[in-house]
Amino acid sequence: MELDALEVNKIIENSVIYDLLSQLGKRLYFPKGVFFQSGEAKEKAKKYDATIGMATDGSDPMFLPSIMKHFNDLKPVEIFSYAPAAGNATLRELWKKEMLKKNPSIEKNKIISHPIVTAGITHGISILADMFFDNGDNVILPDMYWENYKFIIESMREAQIKSFPFFDNENLNIKALENVIRASNSKKVSVILNFPNNPTGYSPSLKEIDQIIAMFKKLAEEKYKILAICDDSYFGLFYEKETFKESIFSKLCDLDENIFAVKLDGATKEELAWGFRVGFITYGGKGLTEAQYKALEQKTAGAIRATVSNCCNASQSLLVKELSSGEYYNEKNTALKKMQERYLKVKEVLAKMPADVPLRVLPFNSGYFMTFETLGKDSDKLRKHLIDNYSIGTISIEGKYLRIAFSSVTLEQIPDLYNIVFKAAKEL
Repeated sequence: MELDALEVNKIIENSVIYDLLSQLGKRLYFPKGVFFQSGEAKEKAKKYDATIGMATDGSDPMFLPSIMKHFNDLKPVEIFSYAPAAGNATLRELWKKEMLKKNPSIEKNKIISHPIVTAGITHGISILADMFFDNGDNVILPDMYWENYKFIIESMREAQIKSFPFFDNENLNIKALENVIRASNSKKVSVILNFPNNPTGYSPSLKEIDQIIAMFKKLAEEKYKILAICDDSYFGLFYEKETFKESIFSKLCDLDENIFAVKLDGATKEELAWGFRVGFITYGGKGLTEAQYKALEQKTAGAIRATVSNCCNASQSLLVKELSSGEYYNEKNTALKKMQERYLKVKEVLAKMPADVPLRVLPFNSGYFMTFETLGKDSDKLRKHLIDNYSIGTISIEGKYLRIAFSSVTLEQIPDLYNIVFKAAKEL
């Protein structure tokens, strides 16, 4: 192991972080190679900077006018130059400021890390899998989860997903989550909490969030060391009054010294910028110091350096402009209102679903999706029937669930879409 990794590990060795790291995570560090030295030169080399492999023309990077003409408000340096491995410093500050505003439960006395920029949330999940999952480790998820988790966790890292029934009738099955944690035969536990959930579109109620937090607190007091990964891909898309409207990270980041919380979020859905591929990783744990967060940031930056080197600078610069815009909040509220109108229209149509339709509506209150359980039917046959005979695309899950993204259908199209789904389900 490199001396640099040993030095970084020494800073975090007496914390829950070190106990949860994978073997690869313990080896990671940010190398003092070209990227590190170029960063130092950028700060100190005032006369000539001959470090980084980038063509420049004076103080600006060289560029092709045929690309530059499409960017109205950005300077060449904001588009063509490399971003730091951990991301644009201004963007990281702005994102943290917005995070604290959206999650008031993260009180001022709770110390969390600065967000680290990733190439989308998928990249963030992959980094965390490298840092924390070893071959054979158990990773706990509900039985309703985004399919890419399986590919990253099991195919890429050779860890194992242990699932539990997500719902108990119309409520979250919190007891089942506790039971699967206790049945994992290890005091080192990794749990992924995805709210609003993909594929169901469900988020915990205020009552359920209190129950979840009480459960985690009890386990931590029993000396379970818990990595709680909070996948907030659809954060902010909350439509009901009784829904908890913060990230569960805000409750976990200072709950107990045996709990280490990670927040994954990004511009993808929050800023309606799917193709920008900008995500963030933020860390939080009770009793952790600024030095320990800095050490963990170095490990994370090392993982980024070893995979994508650094993330798209133009996307990050555009997000800085957006978050600094005076129109930002009005634009966000307009988009949220449009999504809420679609959600309410879906609820209205489903309330009139004929009793003889062989579909069960799973609970949903947020996000982009809702899901049917196809009672006694093969959901993939229904999916194919819809696309082949009605030119309607849906997603089949595990042969028994059908997911519909109302996010990608206009308000006026929703009644027709669902009435065709009802008709097709009866035809099968």
